[in-house]
Amino acid sequence: MITRLLSFCSEDASWSAATWSPALLRRRRDVEPVSPAATHPDLVEIATAMPRRRIVVEGQVIRMRARPTSGQPSLAVTISDASGSATAVWTGRRAIGGITLGRRLRVEGVATRVGSQLEFTNPSYTLLT
Repeated sequence: MITRLLSFCSEDASWSAATWSPALLRRRRDVEPVSPAATHPDLVEIATAMPRRRIVVEGQVIRMRARPTSGQPSLAVTISDASGSATAVWTGRRAIGGITLGRRLRVEGVATRVGSQLEFTNPSYTLLT
């Protein structure tokens, strides 16, 4: 795979395939990754999020359920941070690849208040580590 990747490089490159190894492509373990929360300026805690405004929240997936809405399949995922929890609902989906229990997730969209909880409908999302 590395050879195939490097074959796309030009012939006059100052480096060659012999200088690259799989060890160089691995993530360095001594470098701390930048927190995803620190990279998004609009991130708010779930408890302080205002309904009916475009917001960004992130947390850990604590509950997943497939629930039909008006005869259509939908996936409801509840995420929780230290301050509270919110539910993201994707209509027309029974599952989304990569979203599993315990996974950290960033959700962005307009939330509404359903009972005492925030609910997003078809929000954009980012899978976090």
